[in-house]
Amino acid sequence: MSRAARQRLTRTGPWYFIVKKSVLVALSLGAFASTAFAADVAIKGSLSETLDGSNNYFLLNSPSGTTFRSLSAVNLDVLARTPDTRLLLNTNLSYYNYFGAGAADTSPTAGVPLGTSFQLDHTTELDRYNFTMSWHRAPVATTQLAESGVVTTQGFLDTFRTSGSITHDVSRTDSLLWSVQAIKTTFTGSTQTPYVDLSSTGGWIHQFDPRNTLTTTVTLDWFNQDDTANSQRVFWQIMTSLRSQLSSRLTFIGSAGALSSNSYQRNPQPIISPTSFQQGGVTEGVLASAGFTYQLLKSTTVSLTAAQSIVPTTLGPLQKISTVGSTLNYTVNSWSNLSFSAQFAHISDNAFIGGASDLFSAQVSYGYRLARDWRTNVSYTYRVRDDVTGMASSSTILASLTYDFSLMGNPTAFDQAEQERAMRRAQRAVGEAFPNFQ
Repeated sequence: MSRAARQRLTRTGPWYFIVKKSVLVALSLGAFASTAFAADVAIKGSLSETLDGSNNYFLLNSPSGTTFRSLSAVNLDVLARTPDTRLLLNTNLSYYNYFGAGAADTSPTAGVPLGTSFQLDHTTELDRYNFTMSWHRAPVATTQLAESGVVTTQGFLDTFRTSGSITHDVSRTDSLLWSVQAIKTTFTGSTQTPYVDLSSTGGWIHQFDPRNTLTTTVTLDWFNQDDTANSQRVFWQIMTSLRSQLSSRLTFIGSAGALSSNSYQRNPQPIISPTSFQQGGVTEGVLASAGFTYQLLKSTTVSLTAAQSIVPTTLGPLQKISTVGSTLNYTVNSWSNLSFSAQFAHISDNAFIGGASDLFSAQVSYGYRLARDWRTNVSYTYRVRDDVTGMASSSTILASLTYDFSLMGNPTAFDQAEQERAMRRAQRAVGEAFPNFQ
């Protein structure tokens, strides 16, 4: 095939216009940041294709049949750094399509999840400032399944999030933290009603020594759902967390606290068709979590976690969930890695089914780097749910191929940002039924 023919074929591909536009935007932002801030700029991204199949993808009691899903995704990151400031822009766009007999169990069967986030970090001698804005669109079914283990509604959810924080060093060992966050969630093609969630957190951070840090926070959260009853919720949460490097190989992260929540309706209505949020009164509970990470061998890491948490789900209601899980990561060589994970979760009162749920998941995953810029991953996942509606189980096989590219600067400059994302994801996963659901 001639070079001209290959170019014509490439330009007819579904990603050509997306990638071309993303690259032009990224290069423009990079040039602007480099000129305006005299910053070190790095731009990198990835293209991926994923195919998975499951005998019960949505973990239903009576699935219609086998479901297959194809997922094409493009991701682009722009990072600009000066000695005291960091700007990070992340964009992601994907297209999924369900097919097979089981595709009848969800709606819509195809969609375009996407999102973008902007983060600004600024550091002075005594203060650290952070400002973040983001917008993400995701399918309701997969989001609800990951959080609660059931699917009761369809469509898409759009989440707009703005947050800011400041940390002030009072002394060499003590710091004060204050943060605020606003979230607005809307729904498309779903029976769920939109809501606004505002929260504010104050905290104290004490460092005993470089290996041990104690953090105490108090959070006030106000939730307002845009329904006819004007449902609202206010809750207080106090938490104390300890991060300790017990040895060169063993790390401990633990927390304990309490939560008090009061749900009410400003405009009570007769309940004709109950919704998941129409619950009133005061809820109190104890929160606790503990996690150990141990470097068993140079190439092997083992993690154990246990937690009891009360967290708001993406659809609104609070969820009390107890979890215990473990993960083993084994680096075979510089090109491949193997991981095993398992988790058991108990939801004491699943708001979406009106009763308790027991959930279990186990996964084995193998990743292999085919070349410097190409990597692949295959995995098998088993899930089971047992609740008042009955028992459901699923087996899912997944295979993915990813191409990583760098357009400007040093791609390793993103390492710190990716570590921070992983920590935030791990914290969120504490309150999820299936944290490894994709």
